[in-house]
Amino acid sequence: MKKIILYCLIASSLSMLFAGVSYSSNDISLPNLGSDDSVAGSNNSPASSSNKENNSTEEKTSEILLNEAQSNFQNLTAEGMKSEALQYGKNLATASAQSEIESLLSPYGHIATNLNINDQGSLEGSSLDYLVPWYEGESDLWFSQFSAHNKDGRTIANMGIGVRHNITEEWMLGSNIFYDHDMTRGHHRAGLGGEAWTNFLKLSGNYYMPLSSWKDSVDFDDYQERPARGWDIRLQAYLPAYPQLGSSVVYEQYYGDQVALFGKDSLQKDPSAVTVGIDYTPVPLITIQAGYKKGDSDQNEMTANLSLDYRIGVPLSKQLDGDEVANMRSLAGSRMDFVDRNNDIVLEYREKNDLDVGLYLKPTGTAAACILADDPDSAEAYEGCHWTVNATVTSHLKIKSAKWVPMSNFNPESTLGLPALTAGNISNGQNNHWTLTFPAWVNSTDPNANKYKLAVILVDDKGHTKQSNAVNVIVAEAPIDYQLVIDDSGEQKKAIKLLANGNNFANLVASGAKVTGLAGETTPLDAKDLKLTFRAYKIEDKSHSHEIAIHASKNDCKPGSECLFYKEPPSGAKAILGSTTNGVFSIIASKSDDNTQKTNAVLVDFSAASTMIYTAIVDSENPTVNLTATKGNLLQLGHKYQFKIAYDSNNNGQWDATDRETISETDHTPLISLVDYKWMFDGVSPDGTRGGYAVDSLKNNTILIPKTNAEASQVLASAGADGVQGYQLKVDYQLTPAGQKIMNQLRGK
Repeated sequence: MKKIILYCLIASSLSMLFAGVSYSSNDISLPNLGSDDSVAGSNNSPASSSNKENNSTEEKTSEILLNEAQSNFQNLTAEGMKSEALQYGKNLATASAQSEIESLLSPYGHIATNLNINDQGSLEGSSLDYLVPWYEGESDLWFSQFSAHNKDGRTIANMGIGVRHNITEEWMLGSNIFYDHDMTRGHHRAGLGGEAWTNFLKLSGNYYMPLSSWKDSVDFDDYQERPARGWDIRLQAYLPAYPQLGSSVVYEQYYGDQVALFGKDSLQKDPSAVTVGIDYTPVPLITIQAGYKKGDSDQNEMTANLSLDYRIGVPLSKQLDGDEVANMRSLAGSRMDFVDRNNDIVLEYREKNDLDVGLYLKPTGTAAACILADDPDSAEAYEGCHWTVNATVTSHLKIKSAKWVPMSNFNPESTLGLPALTAGNISNGQNNHWTLTFPAWVNSTDPNANKYKLAVILVDDKGHTKQSNAVNVIVAEAPIDYQLVIDDSGEQKKAIKLLANGNNFANLVASGAKVTGLAGETTPLDAKDLKLTFRAYKIEDKSHSHEIAIHASKNDCKPGSECLFYKEPPSGAKAILGSTTNGVFSIIASKSDDNTQKTNAVLVDFSAASTMIYTAIVDSENPTVNLTATKGNLLQLGHKYQFKIAYDSNNNGQWDATDRETISETDHTPLISLVDYKWMFDGVSPDGTRGGYAVDSLKNNTILIPKTNAEASQVLASAGADGVQGYQLKVDYQLTPAGQKIMNQLRGK
């Protein structure tokens, strides 16, 4: 009984919905296809005819539903009644909502709705299309179109603008642009369209272009998806004699390796499809569509659709009148039709391969002297310098293998000092750093001899392979820091004074080192590789423009002549220099083939015996002994020590207590008054305290060695717990301005 009541209610609703649709008086039939024949048995009165038709519709509809209800009454159950009631309530709700939407929007444009609610409350299959004119003239129409639909769990919105222009009374051309947004998955697409319409015929074309990039796919694990690029051509045609019946042909072409033109379960490469369809429009408000879609590789599908199409400004009675369908097919009547396009966003898929690796160079901690050019893709530095190679790796999979890829014939491990690259020492992220050492510079005319290009290649667990960008390592010849010193009994000096008697010698020692390392370390060069030549100049020759000859041996000097000579042939970077001529000489060592690469200068003062000046440190309690003449002398606690300067009066080549300490026999100015001197505690004490200069009060004075460690600060401010023990006592002295003037005068004489 409940099911009968429900069918009666449905019959009543349907009778009201189809109140304006004509039927045959003898039987329920399809609406008139456009014929002007009158319905048999009709009255002359329009009112009577209308009432009769309405009554006939209600009666026939009720009869059919009642018969259906009676035939199924025997199967009616409590569960079935509940289902029917819920379905009926849902239909009422959706119909009411659809009616409200159309009522709300229809005053402002052309609207078509299809509202569905499934048993789970989803709007799957629902759609809304809304065309709003901006400007409507005799030949031009400017409009916006908004669409939204839910399909396959995706809600897609379409927003577009367009213009239509009647070029003649028979033809209209249009263009449009659309923005499509998949609100469920965040995809974006643009569409460009063109239209050419005439009476009973529509031709449209569309191009679809993805705007969003690849995203992780919802449909497949380890896959990505994005809108597919494609286009279509659409043709709609209607028979003028039967405008309710139409046909359509659509050709679609999309591009991509895995495109879901027929759904996610049928992915194809660059698929295309032809869709042939028919549509039946009994009244302008209702359209029934069916189509057959045929694609590549035997892909096909059938489609069917029922839609309600409400037109602004058109009375509802006309939209329910089958005779008005012909006007819809005319150019004027179709002016407000929706743009014919694919509002669905067809997706393209690809296997997720986010494996990526980028290399860059960075001089992390590298000495500033090493850096010649610092660029992430290219580094130039001196041979022996260090740099870091860094890798940024992106992958959601585990790295299976990794290796260096040299772009020329070299081994990255042996040439650049890089570690062997394996999957174990490279990981996802930015924490990948390796130190390389710039190899030895090669003296070659080949422009690529000192250039090394390097990349890295990775393979993940699924076999995806990715090679990084290449970085360039450019090696420059490191400058050599040349040094020259005088070895005086193990002490390295930059100046020395010797007798010009041919029997006193200056031991010259040259060295060279290249700047290398992260912290500016130097790499000494082998003496035999220096290939230096020693050169001598007068002290007055500041520009070193007049070289003084150095003879190979004393035997090469003419008897009685004055000359510089080697005691023995120079060996590697060492030379022993003597002289039989007085003078102060500036000595350098330079490359045999490049005079610009040279050492610093050292001064050798070869003087006559009477002009030799010696210094000494003596104990005031034993003033005749020069403590600097021998090694191993220990300072005595509580003793005073003096600094002495004297001429070598007795010509014995050393200081002794009988040497003259004045300027001359007639000028009794003490030589020591011509200098400023400071005592210095040199070295490191047993407890690790580094020494330094004595306190300022001892400048140019005698020094008293304290008796206890506690008193050490009286002479050395930085003294530690062990006082002055372990230090060497030295004197740092230089001529005063007045002393320099006097000495210059003496040299002039």
